[in-house]
Amino acid sequence: MRVRLHNLSARSPGMSDLKAVAAIIATSASDREEAHQERVEEEVEHDWHEPGFCLKSDAWVIVTNKGQIVGYADVRKGEASLLIFRLHVSPDYRGRGIGTLLLWLVEERARSMGEDMPAGERVALATDVRAHTTGASRLLEREGYRVVRHFWRLSIELDETVMESYADERQCGKIKMDLVVDSRTSVGPTSQDKRTGIYAIQQYDVYEKELRAGDSLLTASQPPQGAPGLGIDVSV
Repeated sequence: MRVRLHNLSARSPGMSDLKAVAAIIATSASDREEAHQERVEEEVEHDWHEPGFCLKSDAWVIVTNKGQIVGYADVRKGEASLLIFRLHVSPDYRGRGIGTLLLWLVEERARSMGEDMPAGERVALATDVRAHTTGASRLLEREGYRVVRHFWRLSIELDETVMESYADERQCGKIKMDLVVDSRTSVGPTSQDKRTGIYAIQQYDVYEKELRAGDSLLTASQPPQGAPGLGIDVSV
């Protein structure tokens, strides 16, 4: 499927697009060091080779008429009948409708995937968004998504010197750390991201949209589920 939008086109990515896709995803994180992008590239490559994921049908890139990739999205099956997606747009190209186009492509594919799931099961599409990301939140809420839960993501980064100091402990199969979190500043809907020393804490909102209602007996006892680890970073 090929879609045109103001000198931009949507197509399926190939392995040659891996580095450009990783660069777009990395720009949505607070840590933009080269090492971070290399880790993102490894993660994306791993995701593209996951069983059941088809790069040709389950992912899209937005490309300029000069061949520059400025947007990316993908969708995959999560737990039970939950479908999860991520969506990222290059900061220089936000506000042009790219996020909306990618979300429509994701939903079209997700509905098709839902048709292959067991009858009677509830099918939903979900993603996570960093708290206070107004552009992404507006897009999702406008398209019928709602927040089903919140969570905090704790990232710990150890430099080479610190890791070497734990060499003996690693050989024993365990590392002991003391991590102190100030509960007065780390919880609550108005909290901002926190970074202290070697760790950072970020608040996320999980958005979900029901694609197919399930039988009440099957869904009544199931708590809302989300998609931590994927994410969306766009402005409408």
